[in-house]
Amino acid sequence: MIRVEGFFHRLKGKVWFYPSVFSFLAVLLAIIVIAYDLNYFGDSVFEIPSMFLTSIDFGKEMLGIVAGAFITITTFTFSTTMVVLTMYTSQYTPRVIQNFLSQKVTLQSFAVFVSGFLYTMIAFLFLSNYEEGSEIVSATVGIIYILVGLVFFFRFINSVVSYIQASNLLARLKNNGDESINNYKESIKGKELLGENALEKIDQGTSFCIGKDGYFQKIDFEEMIKIAKEYNLELFFQKFTGQFVTEKRKIGTYREIGQPLTKEQEEKMLKEIRQNIFIGKERTEVQDFGYSIQKVVEVGMRALSPGINDPNTAIQCTQILSLMLRELSELSKGYLVMGKEEDNEKIHIDPVMVCAEAMDFEILLTNSLQQLVHYGTKDVMVMKGIIKALQGINENANEDNHRAIMKFSQYVMRKIEKEAYDEAELKVIQKEMWELKG
Repeated sequence: MIRVEGFFHRLKGKVWFYPSVFSFLAVLLAIIVIAYDLNYFGDSVFEIPSMFLTSIDFGKEMLGIVAGAFITITTFTFSTTMVVLTMYTSQYTPRVIQNFLSQKVTLQSFAVFVSGFLYTMIAFLFLSNYEEGSEIVSATVGIIYILVGLVFFFRFINSVVSYIQASNLLARLKNNGDESINNYKESIKGKELLGENALEKIDQGTSFCIGKDGYFQKIDFEEMIKIAKEYNLELFFQKFTGQFVTEKRKIGTYREIGQPLTKEQEEKMLKEIRQNIFIGKERTEVQDFGYSIQKVVEVGMRALSPGINDPNTAIQCTQILSLMLRELSELSKGYLVMGKEEDNEKIHIDPVMVCAEAMDFEILLTNSLQQLVHYGTKDVMVMKGIIKALQGINENANEDNHRAIMKFSQYVMRKIEKEAYDEAELKVIQKEMWELKG
């Protein structure tokens, strides 16, 4: 089921998906309309009012105008899209290009324009088959189609105007990140968390690799639980969503409980495990909230570059990061028990378990803010924004993560001390640090 859902999600994200579907529907519509004009349905099915019928000559003119309009709109839309993508690459980050292309408004607009042109061409093709003096409805449908196209065209323009603004782009990135974070928190809700004792079992187990190069995307834990029960194993996965893995890199271990597996059983078991681990050529935001956080960080770093020099956007990025990391600061690191089976009759045997590495907040915090600290130390307001971000993150932090935040704040202060700050600037920083510690 997860594999099927992932396939359809990736399919909807392809640029050609909506144009292909809409083009098929346009061909189907053209066949129905042409069949009606040629009276294949007879007089008993339905009758269209005469006000919607046109002569063949007038229909040719109107279909020509509609075809030209669709081509013009498609060309303008394509040119606008290229300009937006170029601007994203130069001003923000190449990683946000997919966010624009994957918008339904963008893809559906292209789909309506392409399918509308396809409809008019098919309708043109069959105009010579009508009897002289016939009245047709295909031109009227073409006019309705171009009106629908204009609606989508204005939606597309509104989307472009909205999306090129940094504040709206960051808001969308935050929404995507919040969705992924909520999905992650929901998936681990109520799960038992193992600490240092899990590492002992991992060291005792047999390591295995995935046999592919790519980004770690998802594990089908329902199937992994079945595999663990079938072969009487404990499975530990040591890679987190979004990490890059190579075909021979260790991604986990398994520990046999009771009778050891035969070579044939071991090969079959590893094959089943690999079939239920999803590795992709690129990162996605569906399950990987770290990718959404990375995009916000890159927008902030680009804003701090000498060519752009937009510290206010960088400060806004720290605010967005603060809100996203605050939702994760209450979670502890360790290994999550995704499934186990208690055996009351065999108390001396450990329960069969499937465990996965949980998010390490300290690593995530460092990866999120360290680069902004490095490039923003010369601007006191950017550093103030980073400390304020730490204040917001600390609101929900548990004890371990609170210590990680304090440790990172010390790193921030060491970077600040290396800069020749004015006394008034240092007072601003020290005030924010007192609030963080208090």
